[in-house]
Amino acid sequence: MDIISPHIPLSLIGGLTLYPLLFAFLRCQQWVKDILPPQADKEKQYNLSNRIVASVHSTIMTTTGIYLLATVDWSSNDLSTYKTPLTPFLVGLELGYLTQDTVFEVYQRVAFGIGSNLIMFHHIAVILGSAYYLYALTLNNPGPFFIGMLSLMNMSTPILHYRWVLQSNGQTFYNSQLKRVVDTALLVTYFWCRIFGNWWMGVAIGAKLGVAWYEAPWLIGKKFTITTTTMFFMNVVWWLVLAKQWVKSVRTFYFVEEKHQKYKRKSGFASKKEE
Repeated sequence: MDIISPHIPLSLIGGLTLYPLLFAFLRCQQWVKDILPPQADKEKQYNLSNRIVASVHSTIMTTTGIYLLATVDWSSNDLSTYKTPLTPFLVGLELGYLTQDTVFEVYQRVAFGIGSNLIMFHHIAVILGSAYYLYALTLNNPGPFFIGMLSLMNMSTPILHYRWVLQSNGQTFYNSQLKRVVDTALLVTYFWCRIFGNWWMGVAIGAKLGVAWYEAPWLIGKKFTITTTTMFFMNVVWWLVLAKQWVKSVRTFYFVEEKHQKYKRKSGFASKKEE
C-alpha cells in the first residue's frame, strides 16, 4: 500500500497519474464528443471529459466507502484507531483526484475565463486537510469511520454531472419534467450524503463516547472537529444554493407555467366570444 514513505499510499500516485490519462483518453474519443450537441464549443467538450473523470472517481470513492463502513464491526472496533488499508487508500485517491482537478480549474480560468471560487476554495481546503491527514494521522489515528463517511459525500456528484450534460442539450431538458426529477434526486442525495452524513458522524461518535451528538465533535480532537465542521458548513451553503434553484425550477414549471397556460386558454375563449 505504501511507496516512498508510509505517508504516501499508492492510490495517491494512481490518482495523480491515472486520472489525467483517463482525461486525455476521453478527449480523443468521438463517442464522448457526440454526447453534447454539435454546436458545443471547446470549453464544453473539455468540461465534459473532466466531469466524466469526476463521476468515475466519485463512484470509486462511494463504493469503497460503503464497503469500508459495511464490513467493519464498529461495535468492537474503535472509530478512530482501527487500522485498514482502505483508509489511506481513500484519502490518497481523493488527494490525487482533487490535485489534478484543481489544475483543471486553474487551466479553465486561464483558457476560457470561467471558474468557481467556491469550488476552488473547497478543493484547496480538502487538499490541505488530506495532506495533513497523510502526514500526521495515517499511522496512529487513521479514523476509518470518519474517512468512510466523508467518502460517501461523493455520492451526489454523478447526478450533478448528469444534470449538466442534460442541461447542455438545450431548452428541451429545461422545459421537461425530467429536469425536476433530476433536480429533486440531486437535492435529496446531496442532503443525505453531505449534511445528514455529517450529523450521523456526530451521532455515532456520541454513542461511542456516551455523550450527545452535539458534544461529540469537541471530544475527538481538533483535527477531526475542524475537518467535519468546515465540511458541514460548506455543504450547507452549497445545499442552500441547490434548494433555491430547485424551488425556482419547480415553481416555474408547475405553477407559473400552469397559470400561463390557463391565461392562454382563457384568452382564447374570450377571443372566440368576441367573434
